[in-house]
Amino acid sequence: MTEFVIEPGAPPRLSCGVFVLRPFQRGDAAAWYSYLADPSVTEHTSWPAVSPEFIERVVERIISEYTTGVSLRWALAEAGDDRLIGACGYNVWSGAERRAELAYDLAPSYWGRGIMRNAVNTVVGWALNSVGLHRVEALVMTTNQRSIALLERCGFQREALLPGHRMARGVPRDFFLYSAGAPWHTACSPVGGT
Repeated sequence: MTEFVIEPGAPPRLSCGVFVLRPFQRGDAAAWYSYLADPSVTEHTSWPAVSPEFIERVVERIISEYTTGVSLRWALAEAGDDRLIGACGYNVWSGAERRAELAYDLAPSYWGRGIMRNAVNTVVGWALNSVGLHRVEALVMTTNQRSIALLERCGFQREALLPGHRMARGVPRDFFLYSAGAPWHTACSPVGGT
């Protein structure tokens, strides 16, 4: 079986309307922390308590993993000013198994505008149609109604309930497993190809 791998280095820049999905940069930590520190953003997720130093380490890890290929996350930014307003991509990337695990978050001031739906469609379309993955999974806490609605609007299918699947700030929480497979339709496209 062929192993589907991404080239070492930063992921491609993907266009999504007036927004862009671009590789993370070290300078993104402050903007990311500014909204992840809001409990309304993380209360229905497995994010731990965050600090500026913790987010700086996460950004460093994301950047270092561009060369190892074990995960692949993009910063979501307005194309005009390039300031991070969200993150979208894969916490797990397994070319050998041709699957990836989707994760995303967005600053609350941008909620309800379809921005993350476009970002999810873009990164899932890229992985399934351009790179050749077979499956994209998403794990969502059962209380995260906004995320559940987003995945379902994007065409993901609920496969299972996973009781006590992940710890969230010291408490075991239930998650749903969602999945999507190829081919994937998306209106957004890469900047300058795949």
